[in-house]
Amino acid sequence: MNVSSVMSKLFEIKPELNFQTQHVKVPGKLYISGEYAILEPGHPAILIAVDQYLTSELSMSLKPYQGSISSDLPGMQTLNYRRHRETEAIKLNLEEQSAGSISDWRYVLSAIEVVEDLIHEIGRPVQDYRLNFSSDLASQEGKKYGFGSSGAVTVAAVRSLLQFYGLAAVSPVTIFKLATIALMRLESNGSFGDIAAITLGDWVYYQSFDREWLKARLSKETTILDLLLVEWPYLKLEHVPAVEDLSVLIGWTQSPASTDDLVAYLHQQMDQASTIAPYKSFLDKSQESVERMYQAFKAQEIPAIQEELANYRHLLLKLSKHFNLTIETPALSQLVNLSQAYQFEAKSSGAGGGDCGIAIGHKNQKSQLLIDQWQENGIQALNISVAPLQI
Repeated sequence: MNVSSVMSKLFEIKPELNFQTQHVKVPGKLYISGEYAILEPGHPAILIAVDQYLTSELSMSLKPYQGSISSDLPGMQTLNYRRHRETEAIKLNLEEQSAGSISDWRYVLSAIEVVEDLIHEIGRPVQDYRLNFSSDLASQEGKKYGFGSSGAVTVAAVRSLLQFYGLAAVSPVTIFKLATIALMRLESNGSFGDIAAITLGDWVYYQSFDREWLKARLSKETTILDLLLVEWPYLKLEHVPAVEDLSVLIGWTQSPASTDDLVAYLHQQMDQASTIAPYKSFLDKSQESVERMYQAFKAQEIPAIQEELANYRHLLLKLSKHFNLTIETPALSQLVNLSQAYQFEAKSSGAGGGDCGIAIGHKNQKSQLLIDQWQENGIQALNISVAPLQI
């Protein structure tokens, strides 16, 4: 394999090392439609990137073969590392670091490993750095909004390191693949829709790739370059055209949820043979609904977008009832009911069980009255908008 010709397809090659401090800002995400079905290969979802950001700052370490990872996030301890002089692998001093602090940084450590595997493959030496993160993806009390902090920190780490090593990705798909490989190495059971939205920004149509295919490739120790070059089965990343008069309101229930727990519970319930037919029906109807919504965006038809938002909400309610999942909590149901009273259509966003709900309507409607009603009923309207394109 001619590394130079391969690299020119993936990156704009800059000087081998950028000594200046690197600043990278990545947005959060929210699902509009496609939740749960997106876990299956070939199924689509529509998401938005939101203008709440995680920011990374990377600077050259002043200590040879040593560096650090730190953050202003509550409870996150600074992680100091040393590098093995012969292998260049990062070593963590377990006597200095608690097991909890190492686990907290697992996404960043995996992203570092993936990018440095790439650096080794192209024959460049690795360097040492101080990497720091700050975030708007949680409340001041440290409660998560459900904006995808694990995906954001992974994407931010990948982009920071690529800039540091003088590699500018030609396509956002390259960033998506690197971040996804990092999470797959950690055996993530997610859909990676958060990675898609965070990587592209704005409105995003994402079709899930075949994760079993990628697992098989990773188990064969396929090179990072090969994984970046090859097409991933079913994967699609496309921008959804924004609708000028569309208003998107986001309400936070102030009750954090665990996507991993809900997804794991669904998989556990699906082990019974009797659940196959209802789940297959959900997948088929989900795909049809998301595709209709995508076409409604292209046609700039707000009523049709609202209709599909309502359709998908009812699909999730049926899924919830059949598999005994708590997707739409009482607070989220109240958010929906209040929204409909003001001609907004609404649903839970993401795995549900808490976090945020979204409401969609016309910009000329009385959105402030709805926001006031949310506030009176313990739902915090978040002052956020759709984040612009990232690349």
